[in-house]
Amino acid sequence: MSTVNSPIHYIKEIADSFYMITTPMPFRLGHVNAFLVVHDKEAALFDTGLNMSGTLPKIEASLESVGLSIENIGHIFLTHSHADHCGVAGLIKERSGAIIHMSEEGKRHIEMMKDEELRVKRMRGFLCLHGLPEKTLDFIAKMFDRFKDATIPFEVDEILNPCKTYETCGRTFKAIPTPGHANGHNCFYFGNENILLSGDHVLPDITPNLSPDLFDPEFQPLNAFLSSLDRVKDLPVEMVYPSHGAPFPNLNGRVAEMKEHHRERTGLILDAIRKGRKTTFQISLDIWGGNLSQFDKFLAINETYVHILELLKEGSVREENNGRNVLYVVA
Repeated sequence: MSTVNSPIHYIKEIADSFYMITTPMPFRLGHVNAFLVVHDKEAALFDTGLNMSGTLPKIEASLESVGLSIENIGHIFLTHSHADHCGVAGLIKERSGAIIHMSEEGKRHIEMMKDEELRVKRMRGFLCLHGLPEKTLDFIAKMFDRFKDATIPFEVDEILNPCKTYETCGRTFKAIPTPGHANGHNCFYFGNENILLSGDHVLPDITPNLSPDLFDPEFQPLNAFLSSLDRVKDLPVEMVYPSHGAPFPNLNGRVAEMKEHHRERTGLILDAIRKGRKTTFQISLDIWGGNLSQFDKFLAINETYVHILELLKEGSVREENNGRNVLYVVA
């Protein structure tokens, strides 16, 4: 791996005319990786980063370091609809006329997210039902309000077809459906280079947060995630390039670690429910403890709930309702 134009330290060449661009984001992760392929004066971008002050300048400087500009981007391929992956897609499209590609589910989510009032109403309703304290509810609502401009509105031009082989900028790759972290997530597999752009599906140091799709109650995030891991684990990949964290080589080994992590987590959650009737939030305290930041409490309740969904499905637990909250007991 080489650094292109050493003063521009946030772009690295990972294969011939194939680049990783590191863009900023807040919170603990601190960054998100986008990827660029180039052929002559044509460019395609895979994810775009968050709409915040440092993102577009880094993309512009990265392009300039390889003799290009935003206007050379003809295609944008998006792994999923979260703001840190598609935040400036609308700005780039406005300047370059780029064609934006995304899954059908991702497109639906983008359209649903435009109704801010409905999104907040559903989120508050879900979190309140599952026992998140009012103080944390207010914090999360304010946080989402502050980040409502994290994605510039855009229209999806082309729907990604599952496992179709695409050709762009002299390269071929497959869009591999990997729902779990998001309903409609895709990884991009470049078979000629044995490279997997894993998005948020396979990360080197953490497991991606799983949360319910509040616009699709039938979606089973954990089941979808584990099935999606099986879909990619045996690809002949030499290097995985994630959206967060450093590239890593052992895809199959990392998949095995994440599957074991979730198996253990499901067992811990079932053990917590065996101790008595509890809300999802109370169960999350048993797993992670009470010394969490407000945002981490939000992540913990989501992660706990997706495991509970699987326990409900297999009949290990059942729901009760006390008139305000849903509680879980062993079936």
